Amino acid sequence: KMVLGKAKGNKMERDTAKTLSIWMFDDEHTLKREPTSGAFKYNYCGDIFPMKQINWSNFPFLIETKTGYEQHTPTLWQYSKVIEWFIKATNEGKQHNQHIILLICQFKNKPTLLFTNYQMPIECILPVAIIPIQINGDINWTNVYLFKELLKLNFYDIFGSEITYR
Repeated sequence: KMVLGKAKGNKMERDTAKTLSIWMFDDEHTLKREPTSGAFKYNYCGDIFPMKQINWSNFPFLIETKTGYEQHTPTLWQYSKVIEWFIKATNEGKQHNQHIILLICQFKNKPTLLFTNYQMPIECILPVAIIPIQINGDINWTNVYLFKELLKLNFYDIFGSEITYR
C-alpha cells in the first residue's frame, strides 16, 4: 500500500511540476520534481523547482506537494498536519531565500488546495480560508486557495512584482 502511495505522490509531483511550469514559464520542462524526494539538495529546496537555467535572479518559491493523507484532510477544526508541513516549508525556505511558500495538497476526493503565505490580489482570487499559523512566536496568516482557480489567472498578474530578472 505504501508503494502505491509513493507512486501516487510521484505522479502528483510530476503533474504539478508540468502544470506550474507551463503556467510560470510557458514551457513544460522548466520545473521538475526533485527526483530523490528532497533527500538531495540542489540550489533550491522543495519538491518542485527549476531544473534548467531561468532568467530570474532568484526563484522565490518553495513548492511542496502532498497527496493522499486522507486522515489529515483539513477541516475547520483540525488542520495540524498542514500546519506542520507549512512550518517545515517556511523554515527551509528562509534558509534558501525561497520566501513564497506554495504548499499544494491533494486530499482524497477533495479539490487540490494551495496553502501560501502570499496574499493574492483579492480582485483576482479570493481565498477559501485563511488560517493562522504560529511560527517562531509570530502569527503568519496562511491563505488557502483552490489550486485550479489560481491556474486560470495569469502568473505575472499575481506574482510579477516578486520576479527580478538577471
